[in-house]
Amino acid sequence: MGIERTATEPQVKEAYFRLAKRFHPDVHHGESLGDLRDQLEAVFIKLGDAYETLKNAKTREAYEARLPRDKATGTILPGPPQPEAPPAPPDPETLARLAEEDIRRAEKLVEQEKYWDAIQLLDPAIPVAKNSKMIARGYIALAKSRLKNPKWVKDAENTLKELLRVDPKHVEAHFMLGSIYKAGGLKARSEAMFRKVLELQPDHEGALTEFGPLPAERTSPEGGGLIKKLFKKGG
Repeated sequence: MGIERTATEPQVKEAYFRLAKRFHPDVHHGESLGDLRDQLEAVFIKLGDAYETLKNAKTREAYEARLPRDKATGTILPGPPQPEAPPAPPDPETLARLAEEDIRRAEKLVEQEKYWDAIQLLDPAIPVAKNSKMIARGYIALAKSRLKNPKWVKDAENTLKELLRVDPKHVEAHFMLGSIYKAGGLKARSEAMFRKVLELQPDHEGALTEFGPLPAERTSPEGGGLIKKLFKKGG
């Protein structure tokens, strides 16, 4: 801004308005300017940033703390400020906790039918979370969100398969896969998924409704088997 580092607040303000009038893009007109207008806008933006930094006592103090100083006298030396040290990365436990909070937020977004917003939270959160139940909940929410777009059905299927790789006995993942396969006309695959659901949870109402009675060739000569008895019980 062309002012001394000892400049007072009024001097900072005066310099800003003087330069703002000079570099404001609206002051300069004409097609002959070409790319100059973009450069003027960039200068004007930097000028505004400098003014915002220097007019406030706290931000000015933080800025001046980064300026190079003479080791003997402590006076500020000419030259650009020292770059700020990057913040320390969060520890893994903190990252996991934040990821699990994002999974909970995403579940609420799914309830609100804000599926795209939920996906943006879940994609980075699931790999970072550590609690196995929260990870499973994240996969289910992600699959539900992706199923809302017909183009993402395959992605939803792969999401559920990944969950089953982590937790092979996850009932809801098997049931959702069975529903996907049924909708796609893949009868054998859907039946296999619904049968697995009933093996894990014999009273699962959705699987009992979707699966239907067991084919005769799959029943034992004694007519036994828990699944067959369940179907008989249900009429």
